[in-house]
Amino acid sequence: MIMYAAMLVVGFVYLVLMIAARVRGAGWQATVLKSFTSFFFLMTLGAAALAEHSHLQFAVFVGGGLLLGLLGDIWLDLKFLYPEDSDIWTMMGFLVFLVGHFFYLDAVFLTAGIRQEAVAAGLAGALLAIAFICAGEKPMHLQYGKFKTISTVYGAVLFFMAVYTLVSAVLLRNIGLLVMGAGSALFLLSDLVLSNIYFGENRNGPVWIAVNYVLYYAGQYLIASSVLWIGKTF
Repeated sequence: MIMYAAMLVVGFVYLVLMIAARVRGAGWQATVLKSFTSFFFLMTLGAAALAEHSHLQFAVFVGGGLLLGLLGDIWLDLKFLYPEDSDIWTMMGFLVFLVGHFFYLDAVFLTAGIRQEAVAAGLAGALLAIAFICAGEKPMHLQYGKFKTISTVYGAVLFFMAVYTLVSAVLLRNIGLLVMGAGSALFLLSDLVLSNIYFGENRNGPVWIAVNYVLYYAGQYLIASSVLWIGKTF
């Protein structure tokens, strides 16, 4: 547990440094700091898995999602460093995060199985996401442009993941799934903020950037920590 706590502390320090660099527009420095911040959610998972000594298959699937998250974090940052290829890096970021969520879902299915109530709730959440993205674009002054389709698919998967995991946690009274579901919800909120930054008007100021990163990394570190509690009930 000491190693796990140490990884959280180091990750938090890098997060603060990265946000400070990002709001200053520090370019490569911010990208390097962001890479380390993301690397330490993988280290947090490793420390948590070692402390737990079981549920290693669950940890492997979560690790796959986190690894893809690390790659996505780097690729999305490259859009700022190489603006001429911005669309390519943005699309690649979307795709790796999308695949990463299927790894997370595999981890949840491994623990919770396929439960009709959770599936129904997850599908309802996915449909809500599709309606929100399609109907909310103009009222929220967003312009998805060529990213409308991938944003819709990605949003639907994120909503399904968060809702399915939280409902499964309640049905099974599983603390680990509850922690993972909370992390998924924060991840989802961070992407709602990110949509405003990428596709909104004049919404890329320091506050928007800081809120997005705090929500995102809190979500990823919670997901990484879920292995500590996956065998416990409430």
